[in-house]
Parts: sequence; structure tokens; C-alpha cells
Amino acid sequence: MLNWLKRNKILCFIVGGVLIVSAVLLCIFLIPKDGGETNKNTPTLTVETPQKLSISGTDTFVLDVTISSFGDAIYPAASMNIAFDASRLEFLGVEEGNVFIKSDNTSGQTLPEWSYNTAACNESGRINVMYLDMTGGKNAFSKELLAEDNNVVLRLKFRLRGSVRAGDVCDLIVEDAVFAASDETQSLAMTTETLKVKNGRLVIGE
Repeated sequence: MLNWLKRNKILCFIVGGVLIVSAVLLCIFLIPKDGGETNKNTPTLTVETPQKLSISGTDTFVLDVTISSFGDAIYPAASMNIAFDASRLEFLGVEEGNVFIKSDNTSGQTLPEWSYNTAACNESGRINVMYLDMTGGKNAFSKELLAEDNNVVLRLKFRLRGSVRAGDVCDLIVEDAVFAASDETQSLAMTTETLKVKNGRLVIGE
């Protein structure tokens, strides 16, 4: 009986050791050799939200949607689908950001004109906004026109509805986003993980 127990203890130690070694090897192979720099440098679309929004101090407010970087391509089309709580927030429209697109004018740049339907957005609780360069590339987004301190793609304007109460939390979730290049393999998109997103969260204070 004692020999049987000893054999089982030895077997347990061996199995445990094998599992530990396997786990260490798995971690070594899964950790990126570049320290994660590839993921760190992936362009990121962010819905910027304040730490807290006062219910008594504001009626309408604007949220910036920023981009951290672009790739080497040009992007003649862009679209976003952002879900919000339409029972507490009313979407009023899109305001200009400060990220330029190329242009044939004397300055060589202009601001994009975004297409959206305000009523449809409020009915569905999803902001569908799109930009399409009808010239096929002459009026496109590109990294050469993106400045580190001027990276607001667009601004979303809202109104707090009468249903809002202090303590409410309203999430703004990017369900889909893409900056499309002529060569699809160079597009920035959530679906291919070439574009990361950071969702917004509004906390309503007194």
C-alpha cells in the first residue's frame, strides 16, 4: 500500500512538472518578440468622453472621435457605426474635426463632409456616418495630413434627454469602423484587426 502511494506521488510530481514546463514554453512562444510594438502601433479610433458629465451644468455636449495614426496608403472612404443609448441621449449631428483630407484648392487640403441621417440614427440608437471621396483618391485621408495634436476626425453632438438621472452610465460603442484604401489589403478595419477602437463611457453626475 505504501509503495502504491509513493508511486502515485512520484507520478503526480512528474505530471505537475510537465504541465509547468509546457505553460512556460507556451508563454515564451505566444509573447511577441518585438515586445508588442506591432499592436501598440496599430491605428486606434477613440470616442473621447469626459470623466463625468454634470446633469445640471449642461444640456448639449460634443464628443471628439480621434484617430491615433494612419498607414502608408491613402483612404478615399471611411465609415463608422457607433451605438448609443437613445433613451437617454439625443444625437444632434456631426461637427467638423481637424483632420484634413487632400484637396485641389490652393492650400492642398480641406475638411471632409460626412453623410448621416439624424432621425434614423436616433430611431435605431446607432450613428451611421460615412465619407466617400467621389474623385477616387484626390480627396482622401492620409498620414501626411495627420498631426499628433490635431487628430479629431469628427465630433458628435448630443443632447441629454429628460429621462437622464444622476448616476446613469451611457456607453458609446464602436460596432464597426473602417478607413478604406483602393487596395483592400491596405484598408484599416475592425474586422481585420488593422484598426483598434476605444469605446466611450459617459457617467452622469449631479
